[in-house]
Amino acid sequence: MAIARQRVRLPPSGWTRAVGGALRGDLWKGDAIADFERAFADFIGCEAAIAVPSGRAGLRFIFEALELEPGAEVIFSAFGYPVVPHLARSLGYSVRFVDCEPQTLGMDPEALAAAISENTRAVVVTHLYGVPCRIREIRRLAESHGAVLIEDCAHCYGASVGGCKTGAFGSFGYFSFETSKPVNTMGGGMVTARDEAAADRVRAVAAKEPHKDMGWLVKRLSKTTFEATVTHPWFFNLAVYPALRLLQRDPSDDRFASGYQPDEITMQGRMGRYTNYQARLGLAQMKTAEADVERRVRSAERLISRLQHAVRFQTHEAPDVVSNYMLVTALFPKMMETAHELLRRGVDTKHHYMRDCSGLLEDGRSFPRAARAEREVLHLPAFPGLSERQLDRIADQVELVLKAV
Repeated sequence: MAIARQRVRLPPSGWTRAVGGALRGDLWKGDAIADFERAFADFIGCEAAIAVPSGRAGLRFIFEALELEPGAEVIFSAFGYPVVPHLARSLGYSVRFVDCEPQTLGMDPEALAAAISENTRAVVVTHLYGVPCRIREIRRLAESHGAVLIEDCAHCYGASVGGCKTGAFGSFGYFSFETSKPVNTMGGGMVTARDEAAADRVRAVAAKEPHKDMGWLVKRLSKTTFEATVTHPWFFNLAVYPALRLLQRDPSDDRFASGYQPDEITMQGRMGRYTNYQARLGLAQMKTAEADVERRVRSAERLISRLQHAVRFQTHEAPDVVSNYMLVTALFPKMMETAHELLRRGVDTKHHYMRDCSGLLEDGRSFPRAARAEREVLHLPAFPGLSERQLDRIADQVELVLKAV
């Protein structure tokens, strides 16, 4: 049987909780939101957390709460999700990029040191694919220049550096609860804040959003149910995998293999109030998420140990760093050829989830490591639920493909 790149699962009791919430009348407002926020803040080790409608909405709320002056300089890594710097530009800030570094693929502290100045108002760093960036060095640089440090932790629930969870290093952090994430509330996210005053400012911005309605809930439940169905092993092999093989005949059609499309730079569908219904889903999953992360790490480590002699993997930068390996990320000089050949052999992969974002600016600057990462990064399946036999099969196929391409 072919192996899908990921497995999406409908949150436990997703439909029945929706019916129960509708009967009780507490789908949209209720105590679960505050309970989820408190539990999340305690888990991360920060002062406060604020539930938000999406990760990118969380970043927008952070910027609005900061009230930076128009044209304020905000620094990002050149290798990342284009939506993030695009959002800063749309709010009138001056975006500046620095290159990524080769081990974690996160922001290079040396490149940041060369770029940061008294004009820098904020630094946004991303912990890519569940592997923390060199956050300790980056925090020291941001603090020494009086810049606000914002952590993009969309992939990094449960990861830590020196015993401190990601999301607790910066003045703010933001997390995503989309369907592929370790905590899946069918959308939504969380902002973490170092102090209550900062949290109150974000909370005031979030409170201006309108409440969701039944149309939104039915749409989200239906979409997540569909994603859970098409990534189920049986349905994937009966319908999705043959379709992917058919699409593979047209090399120009990269939509279903890629993790990102330019038309996704939008806030549409990402705003509104976080719901009491979603908070219940989140609270339930926090009880099992750590065990799920441990299974994910075991799978990743098995796959990496099988291939590290032949493949360069994204890795963390110190022994006291714990990654959650939301995606197992390898770099192949012939990435597209490798992806196509693996698919032919029954291993689905994901690429172009992150991009070299320098094209958003027209200043002619280039970032060689970001450009290389975009060309070479390929995500191998290693999600919880894969057996050791399946993981070994993936490793075997990668070794065979490396000899062929």
